[in-house]
Amino acid sequence: MLQFLRRKQKTMRSRVGLTIFFLVASALAQAPNSSLSKEEQLRLAEHNRVEALVNGDVPRLEKLLGDDLSYTHSTGIKESKAEFLHRIQSGEVKYNSMQHENEVSARLYGDTGVLTGTSRVKVRARGQTLNLHIRFTEVWAKRDRGPWQVVAWQATRIAD
Repeated sequence: MLQFLRRKQKTMRSRVGLTIFFLVASALAQAPNSSLSKEEQLRLAEHNRVEALVNGDVPRLEKLLGDDLSYTHSTGIKESKAEFLHRIQSGEVKYNSMQHENEVSARLYGDTGVLTGTSRVKVRARGQTLNLHIRFTEVWAKRDRGPWQVVAWQATRIAD
C-alpha cells in the first residue's frame, strides 16, 4: 500500500510539474519578444503585415491593423479598417506581391513608429491587374502593452 501511495504521489508531482512547464511556456510564447529592440519589433510587424496582405490572411491583418486605421491607396481612395478588410475578404482586391525596395526607413517616437520607403506592388482590383511602383508612409502605434498596429498608410505612385 505504501508503494502504491508513493507511485501516486510521484505521478501527481510529474503532472503538476508538466502543467507548470506548459503554463510558463505558453505565457512566454504569447509575450512580446522583449529581446528585440522596438525598431526590430516594428520591422518584424511590417514583415508580418506584408506577408498577411499577400496571403489574404484577414484574421492576421485584423490584429495588425488598428481599429482607427486610415488607409489611403495610391489612387487617392481612403478606407477604414473595415472597408479595407472587406475588399480583401470578398476577393474584390487581391495583393499578389509587395516587395519593399532598398532599406525601409524606421523612426521611433516613443510608442509610435513611422516607416517610409518604396515598394513594388502587384494587385488585382476590379478585374484589373496593376503593377505599381509606390512610395509609402506608414504609421504604427503600440498601445496598452499590446502589439504594434498600423494606424495610417499613405501611398503615392512613382512615375516610371
